[in-house]
Amino acid sequence: MKLFDNKILRMVVFIIQIITSILFIGIAYIIAVFPTNYLIAASVVLILLALLSGKLIFHKKEKSKRSLFMQIISMLLSCAMLVGSFYIYKWGEAVDLMTSSDFQTRAMSIIVLDDSSIKNENMLSGVSLGYVSSVNTDNMYTAITTINNDIGNVSYSGYGDFESIIDDFYDGQFDAFLLDESFRSLVEDYQSSFSDDTRVVYQITLEESAVSANSVDVTSSPFLVYISGNDEYGDLSSASRSDVNMLVAINPNTHQILLVSIPRDTYYPLHMNGQYDKFTHSGLYGIQESINTLEDIISEDINYYVKMNFTSFIDVVDALGGITVYSPVAFTTYIGDYEIVEGENTLNAKQALAFVRERKSFADGDFARNRNQQRMISAIVKKVCSPSILVSYASVLEAVSNSIETNMSTSEINSLVQLELSELISWDIQSYQIIGDSAMMPCYSSGGLSASVIIAYESSIEEARDYIDQIMAGEIVETESGDLDQ
Repeated sequence: MKLFDNKILRMVVFIIQIITSILFIGIAYIIAVFPTNYLIAASVVLILLALLSGKLIFHKKEKSKRSLFMQIISMLLSCAMLVGSFYIYKWGEAVDLMTSSDFQTRAMSIIVLDDSSIKNENMLSGVSLGYVSSVNTDNMYTAITTINNDIGNVSYSGYGDFESIIDDFYDGQFDAFLLDESFRSLVEDYQSSFSDDTRVVYQITLEESAVSANSVDVTSSPFLVYISGNDEYGDLSSASRSDVNMLVAINPNTHQILLVSIPRDTYYPLHMNGQYDKFTHSGLYGIQESINTLEDIISEDINYYVKMNFTSFIDVVDALGGITVYSPVAFTTYIGDYEIVEGENTLNAKQALAFVRERKSFADGDFARNRNQQRMISAIVKKVCSPSILVSYASVLEAVSNSIETNMSTSEINSLVQLELSELISWDIQSYQIIGDSAMMPCYSSGGLSASVIIAYESSIEEARDYIDQIMAGEIVETESGDLDQ
């Protein structure tokens, strides 16, 4: 008992409480994630607690149980504020990581067959290189210039499409294949064993400029966000095909969110050259090209983008402790052979990924997959905005900091969080999907070879534009499909 009656110890306990209180309020103010009225209220409460602690800790009676009890409460309160300060700091760190991308990277590889005598870059002098000359010409020219400077005596054979170059590569018509790694998925469409049959002996990394945001006050003005879910695992900063393409219209005043799905195979002119291609291929030329082409489709300026890939998705769902999503029909996923029941399904990360990628089980293929992607996004939004997020808060922060890339600023994201905390908004999530007919058409990124595409109905595009216009104008939108997550 004497230990706790020691005046120096009581003073230390009280000072720790004061310091941790100041630290908590200071970090919360700097990170700016809480509404101002929350900070004022917290400051008042902490000041009153400090006054009460001081009065009871330094109670005049030497062996007062009040003093002992208050010292224990003070230490517990200090620990709580330290933990709170840590998680507020981690939030700020996570948001900074999401918004800190200054450029995209593009890898240009020299690839040889696995049994080639060429073992490394020192053996490339004098080799013949094949490359596709009809697409992504600027980056290919940059790569060739670098190779000429670094390696020297190399000959080149230009090809018009991937099918021809793959055939000749395997037949030994040239020694090595110069490939923009963003296009590896297209190569594997023609030769599924390509990655197993080959190895990289030399690689150049090119940097591409960041995508500027068209910023607005996200707490009072409607805005558009392009969500790009790339069909790759690994590094988010690499350009690749956009497997999931969704435009999200958000109106913070009407508390409505509109999800508009654009089928990955939508046949539309690329913004950069007017050549027709699948929309998914726009991602091969960088996120800016995807945004520009989508702006052409919807006739609206897009404010921000959010990019994630399959690795990102798995990390986020894992961090959330799984996700509960509604399915209108029962089916078995092609990937993983998971049983999905009609109604609500609680899925782990791998099951959730199989759910959003599934199309073979449905008569309308990609269109059904797009609806399930909307259901999944709706379910994730609702879980993140629910009190259950507190249980997995730390792991979610860890996941999103490394798994999501966006050009929204830190202050804009924090403003949205402040809005949610201050108003506890229950978002009305509406959905719409651009639809069309399947066809076989020549695609620019495939070197003019025909591929399966979706030719969108002009009436469907117009309806999407009308819904977006209504959201942006502050009107209440009710789509025919409504909220698919129910």
